[in-house]
Amino acid sequence: MSLGRPEQAISAYRSVMASAPHDGSIDLGIAIAYGENGQPEAAEAAARTAISKSFDRPGTRYVLGRALFDQDKFEEAEAQFRQVLALDPRHSAAHGSLAELVWMRTGDLDAAVAMINSTGGGDANVELRMIKARLLHEAGASERACAELASSLETHVQHVELHMLAAQCALALEPVRALWFIERALQLNPRNRPAHGLRGVALLAVGRADEAADLASRLLDYDACDVHALALRAAAWRVLGDKRFTTLCDYPHLVRSYRIDVPSGWGNLDDYLHDLSISLHARHNQLRAHPPAQSARGGTQVQLRPDAVASDHPFRAFRMAADGPIRRYMKEVMATGVDAFSRRHTGRYRFNGIWSVRLQAQGHHANHFHGKGWISSAFHIVVPASASDGDRSGWLKFGEPSLPIQPVFSAEHHVKPEPGLLTLFPSWMWHGTVPFQGKAGEHRLSIAFDVVPA
Repeated sequence: MSLGRPEQAISAYRSVMASAPHDGSIDLGIAIAYGENGQPEAAEAAARTAISKSFDRPGTRYVLGRALFDQDKFEEAEAQFRQVLALDPRHSAAHGSLAELVWMRTGDLDAAVAMINSTGGGDANVELRMIKARLLHEAGASERACAELASSLETHVQHVELHMLAAQCALALEPVRALWFIERALQLNPRNRPAHGLRGVALLAVGRADEAADLASRLLDYDACDVHALALRAAAWRVLGDKRFTTLCDYPHLVRSYRIDVPSGWGNLDDYLHDLSISLHARHNQLRAHPPAQSARGGTQVQLRPDAVASDHPFRAFRMAADGPIRRYMKEVMATGVDAFSRRHTGRYRFNGIWSVRLQAQGHHANHFHGKGWISSAFHIVVPASASDGDRSGWLKFGEPSLPIQPVFSAEHHVKPEPGLLTLFPSWMWHGTVPFQGKAGEHRLSIAFDVVPA
């Protein structure tokens, strides 16, 4: 499992089970591996089997809760997380999952953070405070997050992850202080690669763009396909007015939009989009707020799994409907690129995450990039009437970093959303959306995914 090979882990556990069929710990290992492999139905079954073999422990209940969470069985998941905490009040992962679930189901940040018990002592205390601060920061309450971490920073001066989180929370408020936190983390662990990337962001925030660009280049010398470093370099080059930025961000070439194919079983695209929207609305209706650490603001987001047992026909058909545009983009853009990122092209691909976002009036996507992708996307299903040519309300926008840098840069490229239109672009490219000025009850419904070479 530590090597990131859950399928092999499942096979290994099953081999061991033959000689110890009554050992519930083996079923728990299988459940964890199924969860890591994106098979929550199987993970749920294995966790319940472990419990039936008298391996009923907080860790088993937590794995069961995550499996239920990933199947949208939110009430059952919440019950399991609460049971974990009844058995082990210091189970930090259960505190975090319960708070995340309460936030997503209610949109009530105070109720969500109240779920996190930070009254314990020692190391458990700082971990719980970090969970609470992370939720506050990702829900837009960075000042409260900084206050939550203050006492722990005084008592845990050797805690690398604590200083990294403090830097993230302080970045938009006190960039100089954020830089100090991240440099302290690097003093403690000079080999922490994410910390180096975060330092580059902090350098940009304090006006040291030349150093940020140099750091991005060094990171790319180590890994030419480092998405975070590519995004950092793009932002630094734009701040510096580097002529290479124009070549790097060739929007007309790199950002392409395609009409998806009509899947088998539907007579036309409008009928397919209608059925797909009904399916997705049913998933979104259970939630009130976006997941923490995601770009959606003023809306909800759900993970999609086309191969899941519970997936309905309209969504299972989506991957085939998008296959033609993806292959055309790889041929027209990635196969013609000369940079290392494009040269990852093999002619084959696999999905590395699919999700749906439903935004309400005033909702938008904060500017971001996709750190685990190669090609990223935006596919629109329902577009509000206000997405007009006038103010570009609800449009996709590119080239505007979500970093506290001066001067403030606006977007350089826009794409008007249309139902049935799939827009593809490199995953390192900064992108977001313009808030749409819709009426109450009006939504902007989309699917997004990342693909990587196979």
